[in-house]
Amino acid sequence: MSTPLPSEPSATTDSTSGPEVPATPVTNLEELSFASYLALRLVTEKGFREGTFPEAEELTAASDAVLTYSDGMSAVIVCLVDREREPSRRFGLDTAALERIGKACLKYTGSVTGTKLPLGIQVIEVGRGPATEEDPRRLGALKLGVFHKVHLHAMHVDTTMPGTVWTSTWRRAKVSARYLRGLLSQPREVEAEEAVAEPPERKWVLTPALTAVLVLGFAAQVLFRVGEAGDGLLAPGVRTLVAMGGVSSGLVVEEGQWWRLLMAPLLHGDLIHLVFNGFCLWFVMGTVEGMVGRAWAGLLLLAGALGGGALSMLVNGDMVVSVGASGVLLCLLGALFALSWRFPVGSAERSQLQVLSLQLLLPSLIPIGMSRTDGGIDFGAHLGGALAGGAVGLLLTRVWARREPVPPATKPVAAVGVLAAVALVVSVGFAFEYWRYSMLELGLIAEEAFPPTFEEGAKRAKELLERYPRDPRSHLFQAMALMEADDLPGAERALRTALSEKDILEHFFANSELPLILHQELGRVLLGQGRAEEARAVVKPFCVPGKDGKLPPDLVELGLCGATVE
Repeated sequence: MSTPLPSEPSATTDSTSGPEVPATPVTNLEELSFASYLALRLVTEKGFREGTFPEAEELTAASDAVLTYSDGMSAVIVCLVDREREPSRRFGLDTAALERIGKACLKYTGSVTGTKLPLGIQVIEVGRGPATEEDPRRLGALKLGVFHKVHLHAMHVDTTMPGTVWTSTWRRAKVSARYLRGLLSQPREVEAEEAVAEPPERKWVLTPALTAVLVLGFAAQVLFRVGEAGDGLLAPGVRTLVAMGGVSSGLVVEEGQWWRLLMAPLLHGDLIHLVFNGFCLWFVMGTVEGMVGRAWAGLLLLAGALGGGALSMLVNGDMVVSVGASGVLLCLLGALFALSWRFPVGSAERSQLQVLSLQLLLPSLIPIGMSRTDGGIDFGAHLGGALAGGAVGLLLTRVWARREPVPPATKPVAAVGVLAAVALVVSVGFAFEYWRYSMLELGLIAEEAFPPTFEEGAKRAKELLERYPRDPRSHLFQAMALMEADDLPGAERALRTALSEKDILEHFFANSELPLILHQELGRVLLGQGRAEEARAVVKPFCVPGKDGKLPPDLVELGLCGATVE
């Protein structure tokens, strides 16, 4: 998106008899005409400035006063005609002239996703009496098509009957009929907005730290990849993302792996994904940290991770894996947009924050895709992060007084940040354990390669042992082959090797019959070598009744367990 910097509106007009904005405070606002009072309110409350762009100077001769609002994205020119002072006064330009002027001033509005934003021109005639029969026809002719880039809006205000405001169009205007009716019906007052205190100079700490963590996280993904690489530049693949903490509702909600909500923002689908997020985060996070400090910036990081992950799981299927710092980035942007309302209307700070946030927020909230892991965009994470950031930003805007340079409740918020940091360290530990077992799982016989029978396994024992040397089942098949060859010492070594893989047996086969089978076959081999007592000691942990109240029948048949339960 592109946003041109607006030229400073000219402060001069050609009219000397029309409404003027007093340079000094007015002691009696009732002495002002309504047009002068309206101009004063628009300047002090709505961010308007006297004068207009050089290309629109023609408006000053046709009006009693011209005010301009320009924030880098939107631009509105208001032309005031004071018929209270001069009842015969009328706005002096037609639709064609306004269209020409508006088109010349479109360069002062911004663009969103390549689409130029419109410019508004409002004509407000203020008189002491109702509109004449000619006024609606004349003012109503000041209009262009619905999709025209120049929005025209004409009004007639009757100050003798509060609430009587005639408008030429249904289109919403910067200076709305509702606003005018309020000024007409309420006592006159002007209150200048309180200035916002400058924040103290702060050195970035979280910003470079976050960038470093993202780079280290991606390096770990590449160096310690699990399984095959994915599509894309240095893409680690879905299996790696799952192993290191990618968010999926099936794992987080059903398996209770909460730590993924904190780990997923530190992972990325490929190098381009990392570079884009890292580049944007550097500037956006730096702006947030400089404005609100480390404590509140840290809270926003946590809110973005949790909010983005939560909505990602809600809108995506349980088989979709989501990673990336985009949710955190959108959270920071949402907070910046909300915090922009702390600054006075029309101020440079307010405009800059809104432009910065909207330039990235709007295109990022378009649901182009659903999952980063297949090259798409996780719209759910983006929206969740933006909503979380907006909520925290609105809260901060309400509790943070403009006169205070530092946000309130810094210490309690910092305490939450410390707890979040501890939770992140714990999450890294959980992720390491999950990654370790994922690496171990790579060494297990694939389902499609598993022999259908023990006899087939014994025949393929050599091949399976070469391909899957850490799978206990490979050693079991090897032991069965050696037992058929009457090599009992060799079979014993194979079975004891299988039993030595305790991590694999406990994690992957704890609820299967494999541990029982391995101990049972080892007992059989020991019996064959005349070592009955040793065989009974090996199988003793399994000589317990099952759910049916009976001992394992094969162990009973071998004479290694009692026939009945004592």
